[in-house]
Amino acid sequence: MTGKDRIILQKISTYIDDVTQYVDGFSFEDFMADKKTLSACAFSVSQIGELAKEISEDTQEKHDYIPWKSIRGMRNKIVHDYENIDLAVLWGTVTKSLPELDKQIDVVLYHEVDEIYVLDDEEFER
Repeated sequence: MTGKDRIILQKISTYIDDVTQYVDGFSFEDFMADKKTLSACAFSVSQIGELAKEISEDTQEKHDYIPWKSIRGMRNKIVHDYENIDLAVLWGTVTKSLPELDKQIDVVLYHEVDEIYVLDDEEFER
């Protein structure tokens, strides 16, 4: 995985954390009634989709259990047809899909740490 991919995944995780905070303690009815939270969540989900477009093909193929196409599709729906977003779908994305995506990203980043080459003392002294 490239450093760029690693940074993108970290940014996606940050957006997920933001959304989780936005809806903490909310019911679906609360969500529907709060335009600021709706807008903030829609924006964050669209940013996640935008970032997902930048992940390399290699990383996408290596982690094909992550629904890259759906993530980008949700972004496209929000950006190109904002007024017709199904708010129940957005709520499901925010409360179910994003927490699962965050777990998947955590696993990817955790395993990535094991693969990063670290100079040993001999090479460092050269």
